[in-house]
Amino acid sequence: MFNKSGFMKAIRIVPEGNYQGSGISHGLARGLLVFWDDLNLTGEGMGIGSVAVREPDCTYFSRSWDDIAEGHMLRRTFDIDTRMSWSIFGKISPLLTQWIESAIGAYMQMPSFQRILMLPVLPLRRVLYIHPVFETVPSHGQVTMTYVVKEGQVAVRAEIHSPTKVGSVICLLNELSAEWFTNAVRDETIVPPPPAWERITPKNPPASLYDPVHGIRFTLLLPSVSVSGMSPVESNIFWGREHTDDLCWAGYCIELGPLDGKQEVIEARYSIIIAGEPAT
Repeated sequence: MFNKSGFMKAIRIVPEGNYQGSGISHGLARGLLVFWDDLNLTGEGMGIGSVAVREPDCTYFSRSWDDIAEGHMLRRTFDIDTRMSWSIFGKISPLLTQWIESAIGAYMQMPSFQRILMLPVLPLRRVLYIHPVFETVPSHGQVTMTYVVKEGQVAVRAEIHSPTKVGSVICLLNELSAEWFTNAVRDETIVPPPPAWERITPKNPPASLYDPVHGIRFTLLLPSVSVSGMSPVESNIFWGREHTDDLCWAGYCIELGPLDGKQEVIEARYSIIIAGEPAT
């Protein structure tokens, strides 16, 4: 059910749960993986349809999940059970973690300056031994992703059950490897890739990320969001690419929130297209 046929036989979109990943995201639960024959194009990325939860003090991920397969559909329920903190000189620092979380929010709003801002960051991390630390914590909620793969299109439905803390932002992650997806395609023309994070708006519609070696386009179709509860939820969409010592991803992120605790269940639907279409 997760394979393509014909010309695109070499592309496989599969729910291989044993893949540990690499770099900063090693060991985190991923969504569907994308392969070209036996080559994993996911790399350090989080796959198609994974999740993170940003709270005011730190970010949470999943390292455990349950799968239910029903015909052509797979339901993967992620348990938000892993906290990412930051350490300095080998010691976890809540203050540093809060500062980095605040800085990320501002950083995402300044795409034109991101490459410049990152120039001093990596050397500073090396000098001060600043590294992420992932710790198992009590569950901060669950997110169920339902995937249906057909002819290279992944239809994704996310069901978010309210997290425990007001102010949380749900991040629906769709990431493949920046090692392969080195360009973008807009209006059938190859263009440079996006910066680390760039917001997608009506004036800046999404383009495709592009792997020129295998001729593969990676595209997000814009989502729809519905809410069960007393309050609506804000949604924002970003695309981006980062290739550093421990980050190597290119993809799209759908942000839902901040939540005010009045939403009972949030449902988001979107599609990802993985297509072997040469660009010019």
